[in-house]
Amino acid sequence: MADEIKKCVVISGAPENDISYYGRYAQGRYIICADSGYKKCLKAGLAPDLIIGDFDSSLRPDVDCEIIDLQVRKDDTDTFHCVNEAISRGYNDIVILGGIGSRVDHTYSNILAVNYCFDKGIKCELINGLNRIFIVQGEVVIEKGEYKYFSLFSLFDKCTVTITGAQYELDGYVLEPSSQLTQSNAFKDDKVVINAVGGKIILILCND
Repeated sequence: MADEIKKCVVISGAPENDISYYGRYAQGRYIICADSGYKKCLKAGLAPDLIIGDFDSSLRPDVDCEIIDLQVRKDDTDTFHCVNEAISRGYNDIVILGGIGSRVDHTYSNILAVNYCFDKGIKCELINGLNRIFIVQGEVVIEKGEYKYFSLFSLFDKCTVTITGAQYELDGYVLEPSSQLTQSNAFKDDKVVINAVGGKIILILCND
């Protein structure tokens, strides 16, 4: 019997002008807020189940939910603590919202968190209003619809990539980590099939 799917959303504190997409992804999920992410959670009309943070960027909230206090000096980010706490509580389908922002270092840390989950066999995606980022190995099918473009980059090591159903197709192309060949592709058919062999890829669905 397959493991039960337990869904969780982590709301991070990156500055965003539009948080209207939160409700779509948070519905039916356990909500964990990373530090000041709780402000955006409340602004979006959502009720957090758990807040984790050192509260160096916001006041400790006075809300009726569980709060875990962290030290300001620590090894991991507040968001990564939230991801690990979600995993420890058995959540195996995690969406990180509000984790793509003006701080490139924070955004990259959150991409690494997605990869961390992937290596543990846990589904995890990093999403904002215009982008959806996840890790792929083997075959994946993406459907034309919400997103206009997709890009993929080899993560850490080279891999062999085949792409069908796209404007720019590949057949057994060896994709190096430094290659930008597979950026800003588009759909030709209703479905695009991507196969990555021998490594992992970062797959980004995006709109302007």
